[in-house]
Amino acid sequence: MTLRPGTVIGGYRIERVLGTGGMGSVYLAAHPSLPRRNALKVLNPELTRDVEFRARFQREAELASSLDHPNIVAVNDRGEAGGYLWIAMQYVDGTDVAAELARAPRSMTPARALRIIAEVGKALDHAHRRGLLHRDVKPANFMLSSTSDGEERVLLTDFGVAKSLADKSEITAAGAILATIAYAAPEQLLGGQLDHRTDIYGLGCALYKLLTGANPFPAEQPAVVMAGHLYEPPPRPSAMNPQLPQALDDVIAVAMAKDPGHRFNSCRELSEAAHRALNSGARPTHVPSPVQVPSVSQVPTRRRTGLGRRVLPAVGVVGALVIGAGALALRPDADVPAATATGVTSPVVPVAMSAAQVRTDNPQFAGKTIGIVDVTAVAATEASGYSKSSNAIHLTHSPQAALLESIGFSYFSGFAGKVGETSPRTLDNLDRHTLFSPDFAADYLLVVRSDPGSGAGSLLGLDRKITGVRALIIVIDDPKDVAALRNYSPGKDQQALESLVPILRRHIT
Repeated sequence: MTLRPGTVIGGYRIERVLGTGGMGSVYLAAHPSLPRRNALKVLNPELTRDVEFRARFQREAELASSLDHPNIVAVNDRGEAGGYLWIAMQYVDGTDVAAELARAPRSMTPARALRIIAEVGKALDHAHRRGLLHRDVKPANFMLSSTSDGEERVLLTDFGVAKSLADKSEITAAGAILATIAYAAPEQLLGGQLDHRTDIYGLGCALYKLLTGANPFPAEQPAVVMAGHLYEPPPRPSAMNPQLPQALDDVIAVAMAKDPGHRFNSCRELSEAAHRALNSGARPTHVPSPVQVPSVSQVPTRRRTGLGRRVLPAVGVVGALVIGAGALALRPDADVPAATATGVTSPVVPVAMSAAQVRTDNPQFAGKTIGIVDVTAVAATEASGYSKSSNAIHLTHSPQAALLESIGFSYFSGFAGKVGETSPRTLDNLDRHTLFSPDFAADYLLVVRSDPGSGAGSLLGLDRKITGVRALIIVIDDPKDVAALRNYSPGKDQQALESLVPILRRHIT
């Protein structure tokens, strides 16, 4: 849910929505007493009641408030009001690098890319010297704005998954991966020890993205991306853009080395090596002697559940680690604060979720093709001793298809039904082979499941014809969300949207 313009939280008067993410929404808000605007991050109300998320949100404010650097978005205040946790931070009137790449890819020249990486690197090195890791380094967290003299200013934002190197507390669920997979270091994916070089790996991934316009390991399925980080050699930017010097390939290879000990020891080393490679073709030497970073060796290995002691090879990763309603804690949204809140708080008036508002708040949904597969359990057999699964598809004329189209999606035409045909249609063997062929053309496939293999967003037990499609699969298996979508009928938009939209937001950006 979004809050109405004019709502007052901790004295800050909301003007408009700036963005939404997995933890909450960010608003442009007027300061209680000064003639300025702030970015106000408000935690989703359902998360405010969750002890784990409250702790994570509070930590975000505390860690970020300790950082004072010209390349880091400043934190001004934090508090709780009307059942909402909030933090107020510096408002950056501009855009982020991911959006800039999408808007004007040709504007990202190699020189500009290296300058952005150097500025972000200064922010990260500052955080590392203070014993803090960012853990979610990616272009969407690099803010761009113009100064009064026309210079481009670069700021690092969203320390929402930051961690003190000396912090041994575990305030996220065991096995959760707090990162964006496209930029996650192998040790993050394996649940190993993290240090400053984890952020350097992410910065290397971001440099590759800025130089080429592509992710280091581009793929639709998260498991394939993860396998790339774990097993594939670092990509070569010159293979994507032959005009780039091959010396930059070596810079990326060092920054994205699988072994942290083979990476650069500071972000400054990375950016200086990249500048030498671009300007003179100089290749980086072996990683220099380590710099002093507080308590690097003291970050404990995260306990893992469900994955054993090792991540499975690429084939197994698909079943164990996949985007789902609760499988991975992926980072989308904004920023951070410290201190206590003062000021009068007006009653909070949540806006009822409507299809029109969802379309306005989520332009990323527009035109994306999506389909729904429904997986249910059937009666156990004496031979098997367990409940088998039945697969069905929601047809183009179904209420569920109409709901998705009402919020901007195009429903997959391959799921068209015959005149008068009942939806959902149970799949037979012919349907499996014809509908889920290598030519399957939808962008996304929602898999709504309540079969024996469901739980934690897993693909385990699903038909291989379904999991083999090129579409990004989003699993919905929370019983409440499953019921809301299966039982949806016109007039029940509110309940269905409240269940469906947060899941879609987390995985479609």
